[in-house]
Amino acid sequence: MSTSVSRASSRLKLVALGFVVFTVGCHTKSATNTPPSQTTSATTPAQSIAPLSANDVSWLFPAPTTAADLANLIAVKDITASGGPVWTDTVFQRFVAIADSSVTQVAGTSSQISLPQEARAIDAWFVAGVRIDAGAPGLSKEIAAQYGQLPEIRLIIQPIVKNPDGSPKPLDVAGHLIFDFTTPKDDPSLQPGACLQRPVADMAAFRSIVADAAALRTKLANGQLGGNAVSTNGAPLGVHPGLADPTTANAVRNAMLAFLESHISAQRLDSMAIAGLPAGATSPWIFLSMTNLPPGVDPGLPNGGFDPVHGPTLDGAQFAQMLNPASATPRVVPEPATNNLNPITCRNAAASPTGLPVTQRKGVSTSTVFAATAPPADQTKQILDTIADPQKSFFFNTDCISCHTETQRTMTLLHVTDIPGINQAVLPSTQYDVRNFGWGAGKAGIQSTVTRRAANETASVVTFINSNLLSNQH
Repeated sequence: MSTSVSRASSRLKLVALGFVVFTVGCHTKSATNTPPSQTTSATTPAQSIAPLSANDVSWLFPAPTTAADLANLIAVKDITASGGPVWTDTVFQRFVAIADSSVTQVAGTSSQISLPQEARAIDAWFVAGVRIDAGAPGLSKEIAAQYGQLPEIRLIIQPIVKNPDGSPKPLDVAGHLIFDFTTPKDDPSLQPGACLQRPVADMAAFRSIVADAAALRTKLANGQLGGNAVSTNGAPLGVHPGLADPTTANAVRNAMLAFLESHISAQRLDSMAIAGLPAGATSPWIFLSMTNLPPGVDPGLPNGGFDPVHGPTLDGAQFAQMLNPASATPRVVPEPATNNLNPITCRNAAASPTGLPVTQRKGVSTSTVFAATAPPADQTKQILDTIADPQKSFFFNTDCISCHTETQRTMTLLHVTDIPGINQAVLPSTQYDVRNFGWGAGKAGIQSTVTRRAANETASVVTFINSNLLSNQH
């Protein structure tokens, strides 16, 4: 990808893959340099909406174990808008091509992603989670001042194949599809020395998203979706309560599909990501992000399209990063040069290899706590708390592996067994579960997983929506 064109740079996204996941893990992209509290104060909502909770904006599906469970999942190919798929065959084939290309080879190694044969068919991919975000790359005033605020809907998707007995087998490979909500015009109020051109957030579209998410919540609580009245109010983040209840699961699934088809489209898909493995292997995990370029940016894509994204915390030339298993040294390759201990800045190596020299960065990463001898407990806690804090760490200053491993490292090294705000049943149960929000390898097979990073990001979104977008503010 050419990094000399500012418009292309403005479209860089994290995907935590997520990234979420955010996901997710860490987030990316930019909108306007107005802080969130100012961005959304101009328009008064038309009606009062009760405050939202974590599971109202982050929807986690249960990992399927029986053939009947598939009826309560959403196949990506079944999500359509304006008569067409939101993930077109052309874009899917580009996703597969990038995932199987040399850009996923990790620098200095022979390791690269190779998708299983079954995952090369779009029919295999299902939605494991949905994240509704009020503004990437983060909702603090400091991040908004540098990067702006970009609303988005993120799909966490994973392939499912069938065992010989016909039961489903989710593959521990994940992708992110990130749909953005912006207006056609760029923000004209760039500050001197700003790093990126920034599209303006379409807050009217996002208000509609919030209203529909709240309506789904209210119908479920009133018993209008299936046989039971199911409340999400104050529930810890985990498998969505309406999907966990067998009497409401299918109706909630149908309502969620209708929601997605009302708001996302192929035209809004701006970024993708993948966390995958080498052919036939269970390690190492390899992470890669992709962004949608306009025509004329990359000579190899004269009509525009998706291209890999340089890692902002790598050396400005590398795309992929990997996590080795416990038997290998070093665990994290390449070792990142993060910048999450410095004041927030829009300068980063993804926009330009010289955008922020390594000598000017100051940060922490989980590469340190993956060392054979971990730092003392207090230092380990400081490192992991920094990475889990979305006001300090995000895509442009923190590496993907850090965002996807901080909870597992916290549980293993600091002996944490319970994290407030997360249903204990979905905490990572193995050391090699790299899912932030989705289905990962657990002790009893593939399990639904939520990390502290995902819960903290979700809490920020809920706080922002309840404080800024709902008319019944307190």
